[in-house]
Amino acid sequence: MSFLLTIARAGAALLLGVVIFVGFLFFLVLNNLSDKLLNADFYADTISGQDTYNRIYAEVLLDDELVDRAREFLGDIEIVTHQDIVDQLRKVVPPDYIQDQVEDNIERSIAYFKEDVDELEVYFDLAEPLERVKPVMFDYLDDRIDEIEVEAPGIQGCTPGELNDLAGRYVGKFNQLAEGVVPQSVPSLQEIPLVCRVAIFELAFGRLVDETSLDNEARENLKSGKADLRKPFESGDTLEVFKVSARLLAGPLIDRSIEKVREDLDAGDRLDLIRQLADWDDTTSEADIRSDLDEGRRWVSRAENFGELTTLLMVIGGSILMGLVFYPRLANMLRWPGITLLFTGAVFFVLGKIAESQVPARLTDVIETGTDKISDVPPSVTDLGGDLLISFGTQITSGIAGPSLLLLIIGLILFAASFFTAPIKRFVPFLN
Repeated sequence: MSFLLTIARAGAALLLGVVIFVGFLFFLVLNNLSDKLLNADFYADTISGQDTYNRIYAEVLLDDELVDRAREFLGDIEIVTHQDIVDQLRKVVPPDYIQDQVEDNIERSIAYFKEDVDELEVYFDLAEPLERVKPVMFDYLDDRIDEIEVEAPGIQGCTPGELNDLAGRYVGKFNQLAEGVVPQSVPSLQEIPLVCRVAIFELAFGRLVDETSLDNEARENLKSGKADLRKPFESGDTLEVFKVSARLLAGPLIDRSIEKVREDLDAGDRLDLIRQLADWDDTTSEADIRSDLDEGRRWVSRAENFGELTTLLMVIGGSILMGLVFYPRLANMLRWPGITLLFTGAVFFVLGKIAESQVPARLTDVIETGTDKISDVPPSVTDLGGDLLISFGTQITSGIAGPSLLLLIIGLILFAASFFTAPIKRFVPFLN
């Protein structure tokens, strides 16, 4: 009988040990899930901690592979330096705006995984930035025009030949502006007599409207803005002439560029990031991505339904039951739960430390391997995304070692106490 009881106790202890081990494993998973993976602040703080919003301008937008897209977004206006491109983009899409968009997407994503919404919408709203493009670029053109060298007109009088020649030079400068190029130098109007300026204006304007290859929108802009252009021309304000003409001639160029950007956006001027990801990766589709996301949400729902409290009850209740299995021998009632908790805590503590040291390296390998298959992603985007992913992975694994160490210590205390049961037995005489 005693032998069978020993076997039964051993079997029960083994079963409860598995319950405790599995319960603590699920506790660690759910603890990270609720405190980190389904916590908007976790993502927002991690992204800010990597200085992401400044790095977008300091690194990502300086990538050579993004120059053409940046110029297109800024209206195909000729921009002198790469840094100028970044500076204008910062005005069009300020860092605070990017941060708001990112954090809104985080909130929508968490709502999706918590099943508060049925479909995940991850997008970047470009409506406001696109509205800012023209004002920002007109200010940039004004600054560039202020730097134009105003040179002598090179005429002695107002002969028809000289007037035609000078009008032709102005037409050439205006055509440059229509192509988004700010001329390096322009003939001074101030040094030309008023009567000559009037004649030059009519000649240049007529030729610009009737003989050049301006598109219809620019041509109509010129006709409707003739009076606005005539005023600074006849008053001899050379640079103001080009500031006014920049709005008339470069405006349509910016409009066409904005419309081209809108080809990749939905009706609300939003960039669908899931669709964009599918476009980047030739091996997957938007439907595949959404299917994977739905599957992930189902697993998250199962984990949440299991419950963090349930896992704690498995650990605590399993330990208590294991102690009762060895009733009334107090030493064994403390020793075997202590050994189980000590072993469980030690295993997960070691695994947590290994994960903390290995996860960043493994994630780096995954990122490098994965981006080789996605050819259109610029290296700067990969670098920033990799840093963020590694940071997320590191923080998630850091949530394993702490609770495991606590469980290990509790197990060690119980195990040590099992060798000093005499004082306790004095107060609980029914225990051996």
